[in-house]
Amino acid sequence: MTGGLPGLHVRPACGCGAGGTADWPMNVVLNWIQTRLGSRTLMPQTIRKSAKGIVRAALDATPAMSAEQALGLVGSSHHVFVDLRDGTEQVKTGMIPGAVSSSRGMLEFHIDPESPVHKPEFNQDKTYVFYCASGGRSALAAQAAMDMGLSPVVNLTGGVGAWKKAGGTLE
Repeated sequence: MTGGLPGLHVRPACGCGAGGTADWPMNVVLNWIQTRLGSRTLMPQTIRKSAKGIVRAALDATPAMSAEQALGLVGSSHHVFVDLRDGTEQVKTGMIPGAVSSSRGMLEFHIDPESPVHKPEFNQDKTYVFYCASGGRSALAAQAAMDMGLSPVVNLTGGVGAWKKAGGTLE
């Protein structure tokens, strides 16, 4: 079947016989574009900062705590553990006992008292211990939280991996 792009012959993915642009496998479309454009690109992007660089800067700028130091703070009336992983990660591995769940994508909304999804756990005079799987996302989240005015915030170095290695429990 011939679609709207000259020289591109693709059988419909759905098997209906009609075919069309929506039926083309994405890799076929991308290969077709690449052969027609050569080294030219449709929308050249210049990425000025790498994810690794941004995480490194956040790690460097955020106060940190080792898993060994954090172990004794579970249940403390002066500390709140905040799990920044997404729900599927939390269900799969569990959370530090008593931790507040606030995925990285929702943190700012959970902190903001004017947000309809504000979590009152973020409106306390306590130290917030942020963690994720390995410490990168939680460092980024800690930076955003501190920019919003939440304080004090510390990042759990090494995240859940370091926590488990140090003998910490998850529930």
